[in-house]
Amino acid sequence: MSNAIVKLAIIGGGVSGLSLAYYLQRRVVQASGPGTALDITLFERKASLGGNAETVVVDLGVRRHASGEDRRYLRWADLGVNDVNLATYRRLEAIMGEIDYLDHLKPLQDTESYFTRDGRLSLTDDTYLHRGVSDPAFALDAADHGRLAPLIRVVHRAALDLLDSITPAYTVAAYFDDCEARPREMLETAAHELDVDIDWQDPELPRRLASVRTLIYYPRIAAMYFTDDRGPGEMPLASPFEYYRVQEGGGEPRRRYFDYGAQGWLDALAAYLVAPERSGPRVTIRRHAEVGVRLEPERAVVHDEHGWSAAFDLAIVATHADDAHRLVSLSDRLAPIRERLDAILGAVRYTRSYAVCHTASGRLPPNKNVWRTYNIEIRDPGDTRFPYRIDYLTNLHQNDPANPDYDEAGLPQYFVSLVDDLNRIPRQEMLDKVLDPGRVPEAMRGRLPDATRTQMAEGLHDSGYRHELPTPDEALQRKAWTYFKHNVLDAACLQAQRDIDAYNAETAMAWREGKGACPLLFAGGWTRGAGLQEQCLEQSERLVGWLLGSE
Repeated sequence: MSNAIVKLAIIGGGVSGLSLAYYLQRRVVQASGPGTALDITLFERKASLGGNAETVVVDLGVRRHASGEDRRYLRWADLGVNDVNLATYRRLEAIMGEIDYLDHLKPLQDTESYFTRDGRLSLTDDTYLHRGVSDPAFALDAADHGRLAPLIRVVHRAALDLLDSITPAYTVAAYFDDCEARPREMLETAAHELDVDIDWQDPELPRRLASVRTLIYYPRIAAMYFTDDRGPGEMPLASPFEYYRVQEGGGEPRRRYFDYGAQGWLDALAAYLVAPERSGPRVTIRRHAEVGVRLEPERAVVHDEHGWSAAFDLAIVATHADDAHRLVSLSDRLAPIRERLDAILGAVRYTRSYAVCHTASGRLPPNKNVWRTYNIEIRDPGDTRFPYRIDYLTNLHQNDPANPDYDEAGLPQYFVSLVDDLNRIPRQEMLDKVLDPGRVPEAMRGRLPDATRTQMAEGLHDSGYRHELPTPDEALQRKAWTYFKHNVLDAACLQAQRDIDAYNAETAMAWREGKGACPLLFAGGWTRGAGLQEQCLEQSERLVGWLLGSE
């Protein structure tokens, strides 16, 4: 990188955009010292940072005390990003350590329930339950005379062991078909690794493997945000199991929620980047900045609909692929690159869902004793459309049993559900956002994310992708819900991820060496794995390494 001032634009203020600025700022200082002339401007369409992160405050009623000092019982909830696994999120842990945010991560109650709506079947996975009651009548460990849980662990390990040797054409359905047809061949190595004794001649083994598929993995995969709407069986095996390796792996997971909301850590990262005393390149963050990028050889022009524009030496688009496709235009002199990028970005499909905070207990298992942090419906095999359905018991996700103030409050319990249709939650059971800062105690208000406090002070803000919807009536606007999207992690998307990696590496090297490259690179959740925060950080770190020549 030359000594001239290099102007760099980052489009998108989610974890990808912010982490790009972080790694650029940090690595440029390490490589060249504090005087390096790089100027970074980050553009975010919304008032708030955080991509799919959104934190709301809701009112659950009046909490009564023996002293007579009754007051409103307010809680917060994350409608999007809501937890991480510190056993594998090493980059996130390092950044949070540097910006002094790790104390804001708290242990959650890591339990799961699998259930049918009619109540005929309920299973609870309480492997990591450290405080509470596990009923053996529903415990997954006791199911099928204790034979099902060890088999699940073996199936899981065998799938993880395959990740480095399979192609995207190898689907979840094909894997389970192979396990049922050739169980010993598929599973013996994993059983040995886990010291699990399996009777390979047991005539019940194929039936038991079918149960692992239909009762556990198909429901779990169908509850994932990146699942193909054709059903979990059509997914490449690598898609869910790479997610498991990051989100639930690392030995015993260290699952953590963000105390007072996930948006808070991104606010903290943004504040760290723009602090006047920060060494290295200056970072400017522009919010309410819905911009496009026009690419010409050797420069990128960022512009908005009001006629403003500015030229940059390099632009990195850290948005969803479909948004990138819409907001980026390339001049005719870059036609071959335009065709290449059109093919990559156009290969990525999307699903859209609603996240709703509510008190509709009918969404949960019929038997309240099997309610868990994550509640996953076992559905009929033909029910594959709109797969993303999961219900969080927020009281457990925020680990109320470890917090006497909350635990002693008792009811009501409240939930966050991911659904395909907003009408699946009765309007009267949707919770309202608290928008009056005067109703929030000072101690709570001071710990909430900046975006949440700002919305209280200024009124309703755009969140998620609600701008893609018709404007709802005012009463519905005030409810605690959002509309978000995520790329389908199918075989075409996995190929697009490989293709964008190749494009990024080639372009960054050519740009660094001054060979007249198209000044455009891509980041964002769609570019790596399932778009978990750790994977976004990994992609940002690699991209910066390519730019600075250290990767």
